[in-house]
Amino acid sequence: MRTIKYKWLPAFILSGWLWMLLACSPQAQSNPTPTSVTLHLLADGTTDQAKSLQQTIDSCGATGGGTLIVPAGRYLISPISLCSRVNLQLASGATLLASTNAADYTPKLPNLINGDSLTDVSLTGTGTIDGNGAVWWQRFIDSGKTLNRPRLIYLTRSRNVTIDGLTLINSPSFHLVPSQCQNVTIQNLTITAPSDSPNTDGIDPANCTHVLIQNCTIDNGDDNIAIKGGRSNGQIVQPCQDIQIRNCRFLHGHGLSVGSETSSGVSSVSVINCTFTGTTNGIRIKSQPGLGGAIQNLSYSQITMTNVTNPLIIDLAYSLNNNNGYASDIPSVSGLTIDQLSVTGAKNAGSLVGLTNSLLQNLTLSNLQISAQTGLVLQNARNITMSAYRIQVSSGQSVIAQNATGTGF
Repeated sequence: MRTIKYKWLPAFILSGWLWMLLACSPQAQSNPTPTSVTLHLLADGTTDQAKSLQQTIDSCGATGGGTLIVPAGRYLISPISLCSRVNLQLASGATLLASTNAADYTPKLPNLINGDSLTDVSLTGTGTIDGNGAVWWQRFIDSGKTLNRPRLIYLTRSRNVTIDGLTLINSPSFHLVPSQCQNVTIQNLTITAPSDSPNTDGIDPANCTHVLIQNCTIDNGDDNIAIKGGRSNGQIVQPCQDIQIRNCRFLHGHGLSVGSETSSGVSSVSVINCTFTGTTNGIRIKSQPGLGGAIQNLSYSQITMTNVTNPLIIDLAYSLNNNNGYASDIPSVSGLTIDQLSVTGAKNAGSLVGLTNSLLQNLTLSNLQISAQTGLVLQNARNITMSAYRIQVSSGQSVIAQNATGTGF
């Protein structure tokens, strides 16, 4: 691998040279040896560097790809788009600071970092991407209604995606969204936003296949992770499936969620060795008639929760104020396994509630150690198996079963 450092060339020469190269596209050359380039952007934190950065990304993609290194410094950027075979790497001490100018976010580039129909694309390093979200949150509060706030990173219809090592902070809304992607690795991330920041989800894989999320710490104001399988432009698309989450730590936030959009389905989710401390919810499935579909084959093991309000929750009537639903889209849950769960300091042991016309099916709960104020509610469910559990409550029954059948409770 060869290293090239661009000194400050005259602006018209550098700009002209970059624009002469082909734009990023699937037809770009792929044979040249990938380069590793250290960028020299203006690190004053106030002058928008998006144009220079975008030109370099496009040029790198057009000439076979490589690694673009952003050195230490604070760089203001408006929205950019990634390219296939390009690794944008933020060095230690490097911060990309998002523009707060709403006019910078267009239908073509609605998020800070965008990507569509890419292959072999990466965001890596130990630097930071700062969404500058406080301005957007205040606009949201002042308006009293939902605003189109940008996501920090949004990649769609892409393959072989890697996000590794970065710190993502203060997104205007969701921090990281891979949508309709395949073969996604997300690891070693720190995601942080104030606990009261609105809709600042951490990681939201939507209709993706083969996703690994590992060794991440997420402390934010909404879902720590939300696995979604909704419709796309009104159409049923690929389900969200084969999702592995392991060795993650969740602090403030609304927990590890499936939903609420599940019309296209969510299946084959495995969660191993994760901790929850002070989150509002722990393991959570949320959906509703009109936005629901089949949620199946979910497995959670080696989970520790401390001071989590609602450690276990299935709510298939999550919100009934949606006016754009589909009558045929009824949520269902089947094949859920929870093993080796330790919970202390919870408000309630849990609430697993199906619909009267869509009963929870085939739930297996084993090796549970739960300390809570009130017991575990099982409602509208069939074929529940409970074994080797201890639920200690301050008052009432440890398990409250209503229209629920099975063994061990």
